[in-house]
Amino acid sequence: MGANRIGFIGFGEVGRTFSRAMKARGVEVYYYDVVEKEQAVGVTPLPLRELVFRCEMLLSTVATHVAVAAAEAAAQYLTPRNTYADMNSTSASVKRRIAEIVTASKADFVEGAILSAVGEAGAGASILVGGERAQAFAQRMNQLGLINVKYFSPRIGEASQVKMLRSIFSKGVECLLLEMLIAGRRAGVGEHLWEDVVGFMTKHPFQGIAENWIKTHPGACERRYHEMEQVLETLKELDVEPVMTQGTTNFLKRSAESGLGSRFAKRPDTFWDVPEELDKVRG
Repeated sequence: MGANRIGFIGFGEVGRTFSRAMKARGVEVYYYDVVEKEQAVGVTPLPLRELVFRCEMLLSTVATHVAVAAAEAAAQYLTPRNTYADMNSTSASVKRRIAEIVTASKADFVEGAILSAVGEAGAGASILVGGERAQAFAQRMNQLGLINVKYFSPRIGEASQVKMLRSIFSKGVECLLLEMLIAGRRAGVGEHLWEDVVGFMTKHPFQGIAENWIKTHPGACERRYHEMEQVLETLKELDVEPVMTQGTTNFLKRSAESGLGSRFAKRPDTFWDVPEELDKVRG
């Protein structure tokens, strides 16, 4: 993978966090950013052209909405000696578009999908990588301080699909918690709600909780739908817009109206039976 140099295109939280781990392994770290940054100790800012020339390995860690533009700018200078790894959170189609831009320059392209919150996990963030050179890239990143980079697939876009679909859960739970806490604050029971939820999730393994929710969904979706109608009424009384709660209510209603419960004479043996059946009835 070339010399012990890494170039970051974009130097926000991800770039700074990863660079600290790399510097601890003796890596020379350089970066380019369109926004002037307070210079990090031991990290050298460079113009984009010089960054590409000096660093064979480049990690794009820009804001998601400019990932394509960043690749287009870098592609003017990329050569077959470079490896360009796009680490940004984009859809599979956008990642493939970036791959087309990069590989047109004959540089190698690696798809990166950061699954963990970097601010919490640091250099131990779980990262999936894909592409023809991704396996060698993962090994090199592990050596350079990013200890949880894992090869996922030779096909561009598959790692990003994992990231995007995982965000249904992670970002959804984030917003659900906030909607609950807003309502709890207005009702004067916010702290109690928080302690109750945290206590429950801490005491019980998540796998058991999640599988139970899913396995009981067919038999309980109608009852849960009617309960959520009462939750909606409660939020209305508190003058809280039920953005997430309305979605939950709609989901339960669709399950109940689809006759999902009648398709399961007993509790399913595996939780996978439930999303499989829902996929069928929802077309």
